[in-house]
Amino acid sequence: MPALELEAITKTYGSGEQTVVALDDVSLQVDDGELLLLMGPSGSGKTTLLTVAGALLRPDRGVVRVGGDVVSDLKPREVARFRRDRVGFVFQHVNLVPFLTARENLLAVRELGGGRVDAAAKRRADQLLEELGLGHRSRNLPSQLSGGERQRVAIGRALMNEPALVLVDEPTSALDSKMGRQVMELLRTEVKERGVASVVVTHDERVTDVADRVVEITDGRITG
Repeated sequence: MPALELEAITKTYGSGEQTVVALDDVSLQVDDGELLLLMGPSGSGKTTLLTVAGALLRPDRGVVRVGGDVVSDLKPREVARFRRDRVGFVFQHVNLVPFLTARENLLAVRELGGGRVDAAAKRRADQLLEELGLGHRSRNLPSQLSGGERQRVAIGRALMNEPALVLVDEPTSALDSKMGRQVMELLRTEVKERGVASVVVTHDERVTDVADRVVEITDGRITG
C-alpha cells in the first residue's frame, strides 16, 4: 500500500477566461521510505501538488490517500487532525517561532497537537536534534542559527509527531551548494531510518542524486 496516492487529481484557480489549471489529471504514488523529488518550472503546479497532498488544499476532482485512507473528503475538523498527526511540513520560508529555542520549536509541535510535553517528548526532541547535528545548538534562538541550521530545525519539527508523510518545499533555495546538499542528505537519512515517505519540491538539480526518484511536472501534468 503506497504511503501517498494521488489519483486523477485536478485543481483549478479562477473562473471563466481567468481559469488556470494548476493540476491536470495528476496521478502519483510514493512508498514508505521513499524520497521523491518533484521538479518543474515556476508555475508548473509543484507547490499546488504538495499542498493538495497535505490536505492544505482540496482538489476539484480526484482522490488523495495517505496510508490507504481517503483524506480528500475529510471534514474541516478531521483535516486539521490529519495534518497534525500524519503529515510533517517543511516550508520554503522556515517559519520557526522566533522567541523559542530550537528545542522549544520542536516541543511546540507536540503541545499544539494536543499532546503532553512530557519526558518522552523531550527525549524525542533531543534525539532529533542530535541526529540532525544540532544537539549543541538546542538552546539557541532561530536568530542565532545559520540558514542551514534553521532548515534542520524545521526538518526536526516536521518529524516530531512521527508523521507518515513529510512534504518539503524548496529546502535548498536559500542555501549554498554545500549546505543545500548537507540538508538533503540529512533529510534522506531521516526518511530512510524512520520509514516515512517524503515529497520534496525543488529547482535544485545539484541534489537529484540524493533522491530515490525524480518526477517532473509541466503545466500541471506529470511529464517524466
